[in-house]
Amino acid sequence: MNTNIFNPVKPIVETRFGRLRGVNYGDVNIFMGIRYAKAKRFHMPEEQESWEGVRNAYTYGPITPQMLPPNPPSYYRGLHMLQKQDEDCQNLNIWSPGDLSEKKPVFVWMHGGGFFAGNALEEYSFDGFNLAKYGNIVFVSINHRLNILGHLNLADYGEEYAHSVNAGIADLVAALKWIHENIEAFGGDPENVTICGHSGGGGKVQCMYQIEEAAPYFSRGIVLSGSMAGEMVDTQEASRRSAALILRELGIGRENIHKIEEVSYAELVDAYRKALHSPEADELTTHWSPVMDDYFRGFPLQSGFMPWSKDKPMIFGSTIGEFLMDRLTTEEKEAMDEEARIAYIRGKYGKDADELMRLFRAAYPEHDILDLAYLDTMVRIPTMDTAKLHTKNGLGNTWIYMAAYNAPEDNWIPLWHGGDVCYIFRNEDRVYVLNEAVYGQRLSEIFSNLVLQFVRTGDPNNSFLPAWRPVSEEHPCTMVIDRKCELREGYDDELMSLLSTQANPFTMSFAKML
Repeated sequence: MNTNIFNPVKPIVETRFGRLRGVNYGDVNIFMGIRYAKAKRFHMPEEQESWEGVRNAYTYGPITPQMLPPNPPSYYRGLHMLQKQDEDCQNLNIWSPGDLSEKKPVFVWMHGGGFFAGNALEEYSFDGFNLAKYGNIVFVSINHRLNILGHLNLADYGEEYAHSVNAGIADLVAALKWIHENIEAFGGDPENVTICGHSGGGGKVQCMYQIEEAAPYFSRGIVLSGSMAGEMVDTQEASRRSAALILRELGIGRENIHKIEEVSYAELVDAYRKALHSPEADELTTHWSPVMDDYFRGFPLQSGFMPWSKDKPMIFGSTIGEFLMDRLTTEEKEAMDEEARIAYIRGKYGKDADELMRLFRAAYPEHDILDLAYLDTMVRIPTMDTAKLHTKNGLGNTWIYMAAYNAPEDNWIPLWHGGDVCYIFRNEDRVYVLNEAVYGQRLSEIFSNLVLQFVRTGDPNNSFLPAWRPVSEEHPCTMVIDRKCELREGYDDELMSLLSTQANPFTMSFAKML
């Protein structure tokens, strides 16, 4: 039974710009839809104006317009929230337990969806209430510009658009600045801010490490299945070419460039779709990612960690299932004996199958051999490479985990891309296949406490895990989180290396989703 209640006395805080009124539920002060900046279309964010009186912060703010219709994977991810879309989307949400005069550690959530989709509260399991209350921390989640609004490269069309290709991540910097300057009023410590993101959100965390302006506003970072590399990152040349083709479809040139700020969002998306079918389509931006320039210095695997943030601690996590390309039903699995399972793997991996099975059994001895079909290199290898790159600061402040848990037999699903997030937020009861009374609670304790300890101290070691050494170049150790948790060194390197030679059927190309 839920014993939480709403307090009739609503909390009011004083920010730099004016007063805000939230709600108090279960002794957690909640403020929703707080504007942190404003921006003209394709321009960098600016400070908002101050206001008189008290503004209510009771409801979620609008999210950035989405280029794709909502299509939540409800068969395992749980309930999704469909929210109002608007270009005026620079807003954040805060959960702060207890006394607002305290200085609690601050946890900032950057959502996934690449750099083109998603929002701060698209899933019910992204709610920050439980982690804030259990951990006595301030939880903040951010909405910001995405896709064509956040990453259209108009640098060829005037100085005012010099950084339009990175406007979406500039919003995040503006949000961190707002948090730094205002979070004390909400009970947070501006000198103890941890940024965390999953998938594209993990990429956004890395972006903050690479932008000098962001460096003063956070202390450490957590990258969950989100290291960015190679084909997932757009280039200056491709992004400029995309802009030129989109403008051509719209009939806009240098002489009337400001019309790009007036056409509807639907017209922008339609122009991009038409450009995809032009003869030059192979040269188009396909990910809507940030692009290296003198504002954003590129992802770490492109240009190394920048000096202003390279010493900040980091956790890197990935999951055993990630994108679940070969999802088998429970019935299909149960109908397969060991011989049929081996035949299935051989059919998938051909001449490498037997060696892959040998390496998999050595790396994951407690797992069904069919779990090999779910392994992904697109996330795991860049995760390890980025973590090893971060260890070069020589400070021993880099940690890696692999979430290797496989859900119970009646669901049979290896932990997928983002499957660890609901445990971190202590919201496992909001995800269909993970609502387990006993083991789900144990995983919730493991994942939430490793994050909370890191948020408080910069070190994830806690009583729910064995001793966890940081990664070093000599000791590439990973905390394998499973029914039995174990710190292992280089345990799946050969497996991942061989698996990476197989064709990867999954691509993050946004163009292929349109």
